[in-house]
Amino acid sequence: MKLVVTGGGTGGHVYPALEIALAARDQGHDVAYFGSLRGQEGKACEKDNVPFRGLASEPVYSLRTPRGWRSLIRLVQATHEAQKLLREHRPDVVFATGGYSSAPLIRAARSLRIPYVLHEQNTIPGRSTRLWCQEAFAVGLVFASAASYFPGARTERVGMPIRRQLRSSAQGRLNFDQPLPGSVPTLLVVGGSQGAVALNDVALATAVRMAREPLHWLHVTGHGHFDATMKSLAKLGLGEHYDVKSYLDAGAMATAYFGASLVICRAGAGTMAELAAFRKPSILVPYPHSFADHQRKNAEEFEAMGASLMIDQEALDASTLESRIRLWLHESDRSERAATALAEWDVPDSITRIMTLLESASKS
Repeated sequence: MKLVVTGGGTGGHVYPALEIALAARDQGHDVAYFGSLRGQEGKACEKDNVPFRGLASEPVYSLRTPRGWRSLIRLVQATHEAQKLLREHRPDVVFATGGYSSAPLIRAARSLRIPYVLHEQNTIPGRSTRLWCQEAFAVGLVFASAASYFPGARTERVGMPIRRQLRSSAQGRLNFDQPLPGSVPTLLVVGGSQGAVALNDVALATAVRMAREPLHWLHVTGHGHFDATMKSLAKLGLGEHYDVKSYLDAGAMATAYFGASLVICRAGAGTMAELAAFRKPSILVPYPHSFADHQRKNAEEFEAMGASLMIDQEALDASTLESRIRLWLHESDRSERAATALAEWDVPDSITRIMTLLESASKS
């Protein structure tokens, strides 16, 4: 099978696509990643030695502004470039995870009658997925509730292809995923690949309020917020019980998830899939400016099934966060119910399900 994957701009679209590219390559398929020159995908592909071709695509802003019209013109130009690349490469199938960098490739594949499979990570689909779902071979979903946005299209819940080191670690450790007797509960704070100032500030303030509690904090700030967080930490004098990291690679992140009693994070689909893989309860603070407020809808689904507690960012303060933390730490049966719900929601064979769709599409 000759496969082109696309998707990106941001990591939430790039890394699921890249995981499929790596899995397909491991299975002996011919794989290339076509994406945007301005997104994260080029560097990610270079790191994993995945062939990459870049297009001058960018998000389409409001057409009421010159910037919006410029973006639309570049989209049309990128579509023509994508058609040329696909004619040269002649893939059997295209796999698209959404984001602005996927739009030219989906449009080009559609015009050239190359079958394509879409992947929608969130409860509320993005524009690219909704625009071209009708002629897709299939739309793979992470949240089953998103199916209502694709009337007439073939949908299948395939889950999220998370980083392979995380998945293998989660599957290998689940039978031993219990705190050691007498161990101190660990709170893992993660703001995503870019960090989150709101979470960083409130986590520190909450740690001060709970300084007498037997807790350990592991706080992943994101590269851009590490120095400021370390300065605040030094002023607050939280000591050895508050550990700050700018970033954790997959191996270190797996260890962090494994050791965490509770995770405090955003509500991006990738992070939530990782929570499910490791069966970790969470406090979710949705990013308030996500497209169509989809992070809030993601968080609401996890809260409804008892896997998480949600705090809107406008309501986030140290007192509120402390009260939610105490609910999880002082009610062990709540965490047990969350683990059960997450196990039911998790899709450990996500990559296999997606590869099966792609192989079927390539023969259609």
